[in-house]
Amino acid sequence: ANGVHVTDLTAADLTVKEGGKERTIESVAPATSRMALSILVDDGGTGGFQGAVSQLVQATFGSAEFSLWVLGPQAIKVMDFSQDGDELRGALTRIGRRGRIQVDPEQIIAGVDSAANELRQRKAQRAAIVALTAAGEKTQSDLADHALKSLQSSGASLSVVYVTGVELGQVLGDGPRQSGGLIEQVTGTSALAPAIAKVAGNLRHQYELTYTVPDGVKPNDRLSLSTRRKNVKLLAPTRLPDR
Repeated sequence: ANGVHVTDLTAADLTVKEGGKERTIESVAPATSRMALSILVDDGGTGGFQGAVSQLVQATFGSAEFSLWVLGPQAIKVMDFSQDGDELRGALTRIGRRGRIQVDPEQIIAGVDSAANELRQRKAQRAAIVALTAAGEKTQSDLADHALKSLQSSGASLSVVYVTGVELGQVLGDGPRQSGGLIEQVTGTSALAPAIAKVAGNLRHQYELTYTVPDGVKPNDRLSLSTRRKNVKLLAPTRLPDR
């Protein structure tokens, strides 16, 4: 309620339902495995997100390996997964001002799809995608359902930081809710710092929860997580990988 992360959650505080059926929680503990973090930059070539990406990398450095994509207009990988400081600094210079780029609002959808598929192939245990967009998303797209399925299959959370006035469709609007990520609106690139700090804090303070599915019961991909503690807000996926 006062805007700080809860660091002492226990199994007794939580209720898990899978497919509407309550499950037995085996353990709840702070997540300690290294994150695989894909960052998507959709700035129209202005370089306006360069400082925000640097802030995100600094805030999670040492806890993650990073992949960096920039839309130009299609998603182009600037850096493959790395935790090397020199490589990260070099990649950051490549997302500065690049000249005006023709915006295609379907490409951010394709970018999420590509990042999610890469994370699925890597079998990343603690995967996350952060998309920063000044252009938004095509609200009705034939690519959206496929991208959401890719996101679900990857097990990654999707967090979105977007500039006021742009449109969010199925992927950028519903993807964070389904995957346990955040949606943060900013009035412009000069107001990014608090939103990036919130996203980074959420990534750093994740929990790992293990629960049991009874013998002979087929797992369900619908998840519901609730807490008995007052004034606590939970962020958790509502759709699980079907594996």
